[in-house]
This record gives sequence, C-alpha cells and structure tokens, in this order.
Amino acid sequence: MQKQLAVWALGGIVLLLVCLSRISIDIYLPSLPAMADALHASDAQLQLTLSLFMAGSAASMLACGPLADRYGRRPVLLTGMGIYVLASIVCSVTSDVHVLIAARVLQAFGGCSGTIIGRVMVRDRFDPATQARMLGRISMVMGLSPIVAPLAGSVLDAAFGWRAVFGVLCLLGALSLWLIAAYVPETKPADAVPRGNTLALYRRLLGDRYFLRYALAIACVYCTYFPFIAESSVLLQRGMHLSPHAYALVFALTVSGYVAGSSLFRALGPRLGADYLLGVAVLINVAGAASLLLAGSLAPQHLASLIAPMLLVMVSVGMAIPACQLAVLQPYGAQAGSASGLFFFIQMLITAACGAVIAAITDGSEKPLLWVTAAASTAFALVWRLTKRQPARAAACLT
Repeated sequence: MQKQLAVWALGGIVLLLVCLSRISIDIYLPSLPAMADALHASDAQLQLTLSLFMAGSAASMLACGPLADRYGRRPVLLTGMGIYVLASIVCSVTSDVHVLIAARVLQAFGGCSGTIIGRVMVRDRFDPATQARMLGRISMVMGLSPIVAPLAGSVLDAAFGWRAVFGVLCLLGALSLWLIAAYVPETKPADAVPRGNTLALYRRLLGDRYFLRYALAIACVYCTYFPFIAESSVLLQRGMHLSPHAYALVFALTVSGYVAGSSLFRALGPRLGADYLLGVAVLINVAGAASLLLAGSLAPQHLASLIAPMLLVMVSVGMAIPACQLAVLQPYGAQAGSASGLFFFIQMLITAACGAVIAAITDGSEKPLLWVTAAASTAFALVWRLTKRQPARAAACLT
C-alpha cells in the first residue's frame, strides 16, 4: 500500500526525479577521454553520447507530457524509470561505442520522464507563488549538479574506472523507481480530462506566440551553456592537460554562476516577475558571450579567458531557465503535461541540433565553443526582442 508523504518529502523526491537526467549528463564528463580510449572511439563519437542524449530527451518530453495527461503521472514515471535503469545497466557493461550511444538515447528517454512530470507535479500541487519558489529551488539544485556530479564522477573514475559511473546512475534510477512506487501519489487533478487529439493541441500551441516566446527563449539560452558542456572535457583535459579531477573542479567553478543566477531568481522572481528577470538575463548573457568571444580570440589556450566570461553566461542561464518554466506553465490548466512536454521538446531538440553542429565542427580548439555560444546568445536576444509578450491565446481552448 502506498504510504502518506509529507509535502517537504514529496518535494525532495521531485528534486531527485527532475535532476536525475541532469546528473546523467554531468557525472560522466570527466571520463569522456578515457572512455574514448577504452572503446577505441574518437572524441567526436563520445560527444555523440551527449548530443544524442539530448535527442532522446526531446523524444521523451514530447511523449511523456500527453501520456501523463491521459493516464496519470505515476504510470508514466514508473515506466520511464524502468527504462532508465535497464539502459544504465547496458551503458555500464558495453564495450561497443555504438551500443553505448544507443543506450544513452534510451537512458535519456526514460530518465527525462522525471524531468517533465516532476515539474508538472509542482504545478498540480502548489499555487503560483509556491511554484516560483520550488522551480527556483529545482533550478538551483540542478545548478549544483554540474558542480557535484563531475567531482563525484572523477573520484569514481579514478577509484573504479568509468563503468562505475554508470553503475551509480543505475543505483540512482533504482532508488527513484522504488520511491515512486512506495511514496509518490498521483497528482493529476481529478477533473483534468484531456480534450481533443494531441496533434491538434500541439498545432494550437505552436501557433501561440506566448508559448513560442518562452519555448524559443529557453532553447536559445540553454544553447549558450551547452557548447561548454560538450567541448570543455576534451578542450581542458587534452588541450590544456588538466587531470580529470582538476577538470571537474574547474567545471564546478564555472557553473557555480548557474547556482547564483537561480538563487537570484528564487529571491527576486515573486517580487519582480519572470519577464523583468528574463530581460536582465538577456543583457548578462550577451555581455558574457561577447566577452568569451573576445577573450578566447585574444588569449587562446588560456584558462581564465574561458572561465571568467562563462561565469557571466552561467548566471544568465540560471536566471532565465526557471523564469521561462514558470511563465509557460501557468495558462494551460488540464493540459499542463502536454504543454510542458512540447515546451521542453523544443528546448532539447534545438539543443540536440546545437550538439550535432558542435560535433561536426569540433577541432580541438576553442573556436567551436566561442562561435556557437555567440550565435546562441544572439538568437536569445533576438527572440526576446522580436516576440512581444501577449496573452496565451491557446489557453482558453486547452483548459
């Protein structure tokens, strides 16, 4: 029989579910060069395990939202975590890079069920002010993942090898599966009955400029961060000869800006509003990306020329992501799962395309990181400038 759960404990489980996919990205980054050597694969092939993870995430988010609206939150979470555990086992034992890539796609597909449904559960259970605080807290904890997870991964890799990293992910997935089965209640509102077919719903959302404003904004701002995730391991370890542990420390320092940004949103969001803080985030992001391009061009292969500007970029990402999430989930009522799924699908699909571009042009230098970050920052600013805020026209026919 399912046990009763205090609100704070449910919040803790939601944090784990939402952050598991993020941990799955960060924890193995220090091991990428060693994995390439062990599997007799190229660095570009190992980068595919990252960019295609985003593609798997996109597919998961597109599927899980409508399924959660139709069948409930719990069944979709249980199925997703089961897939995640099985895929993590395959990742930990395979000796073929192509099998690893396929398993990572499945790992993303299963694990991202928690990413999408966890946030929907927050909307199901809490009022908008509490949602803002919880989304800020989720964003802050997700910002801690790039600090803690690579350090933990580097320690595991040094002590037991890279396969142990995926073993730990398997254990986290199994823990999540047990917690869902034993403790997580069904939060889908009793009167939330999906109306119309999913494709028609998606067409209405894609024609809603309110929805697209935040979906494109979060995708663009995330793509100012993703090139650093994709390129930093090889760039800093092979190019600048940092050890896996030193790389994890530098990575943690850099993404501490994300934690600072999400903390600012959590403190100021309820008072100043999502749109005001998003405007501030645009300015900080453009300043950081421009500084990165200038400093990286003038002082290549210099650690400070990458880290200092990226701190600014990370602050803006930490502010913008929870702001976009809060704004986009409010108007869509009973269809929150579907709207949230399409929202995150757009983010992950564009990020996967960004990753494919990086994998295609990577050459061991800073140039792909500098120019892709600059392009994404420019797109973020243009989206925010050209898409004026207006009421959600699709909301009336979705609720």
